[in-house]
Amino acid sequence: MDRDSIFTTLSQLENNVRLHEGIYGIIKFLAVIDRYPNSSMIDLSKEAGFPIPICVAIRNELAKIGWCSRESGGTEITELGTEVLSKLGKFNESFSCIDCNGSGLKLPLENYKDSLIQIRKFTDMRGPPNTVIDQSFATTETSLVRVLTMGDNYDLFHGSYALIGDSDLTCIPLALFSNSKSRVVVFDIDTRIRDIIDCANKELKLNIEFVEHDLRKNIPEEYKNQFGCFVTDPPYTINGLNLFISRGIQLINDTQGGVGYLSFGSKPPQDQLQIQKNLSKMGCLFTHILPRFNEYVGAQKLGGVSTFYRLQILSDAEPLICTDYEGILYTGERNPTIRAYQCKNCKIMIEVGQGNNFVTIEQLKEVGCPKCNSHIFHKKGERKTK
Repeated sequence: MDRDSIFTTLSQLENNVRLHEGIYGIIKFLAVIDRYPNSSMIDLSKEAGFPIPICVAIRNELAKIGWCSRESGGTEITELGTEVLSKLGKFNESFSCIDCNGSGLKLPLENYKDSLIQIRKFTDMRGPPNTVIDQSFATTETSLVRVLTMGDNYDLFHGSYALIGDSDLTCIPLALFSNSKSRVVVFDIDTRIRDIIDCANKELKLNIEFVEHDLRKNIPEEYKNQFGCFVTDPPYTINGLNLFISRGIQLINDTQGGVGYLSFGSKPPQDQLQIQKNLSKMGCLFTHILPRFNEYVGAQKLGGVSTFYRLQILSDAEPLICTDYEGILYTGERNPTIRAYQCKNCKIMIEVGQGNNFVTIEQLKEVGCPKCNSHIFHKKGERKTK
């Protein structure tokens, strides 16, 4: 194949997949397959930075034209695929640090085994994530290494920390590793988190504060301008990011400024550009960007990872949203979907989604089949409601 015919084929693939990154996004994915042969789709997704469903779609299209193949051990590039890459370039090696996964940080978790045991006792108490509000729990290790990274950046000297939503329970390692006089406050709507924090406070002699608060509502006046640092892992929408960062800015001391730590998954280029514009407009400066840093128990569509950002919050920072918010916030509100599940035992069909008795499959599994009480279901299809 010559380059012209290769790009003609790539153009057709781009139309089929509708990848925001365009033709070179497909080339990148083929190169990732070449660089990491026999890798799982989760690992390919992490490396490429595309959601798993998109990676599957690209892989299927590449397999149709014989550029890659699906093997028992994973996905492999074919001879034809290798020939295509050789016509497009001649060098495809990785020099990322194996020890730190390219983050530039070598965090010796083996030195913190006791801390992990302490923290895991409480992260294991969370139960299933509430996917209606875009919860997907970070691993216990992630919650710890976030705090270790904050320490590496000299950010455990601020003395006051606000966690804007904290289903990951990052507050616990933060309280363990910050000064005993530091103030750690969690703002969250999920009262399960409050109950776990109460247990941690008693057992570990911590003093974490919990404020039950719907972040759609404005921050209470008594908490504004009181903190030097905030940590947040917002809903996976631009609106969610704008809202949670806005709340963080309201909490940061407006005469001294501070820092913010943001966890957020990969977005298409135009969305990512809009995010950067919004953060710049608010007075937030990127100082550190650590791809694939956060690992999650859920969030399989995102490859189970997200990027960890450190933001310098300038003293004249201004939130985009400084009043109550009533717009679309969560992923399910932006793309409402009804999914059909069949009970494995009695075979009845049950619809799950907004406006139904069960909003999520997790709720259905927890309650059981309304006819026979079975807790095993098979997905049979889905449809958009908008």
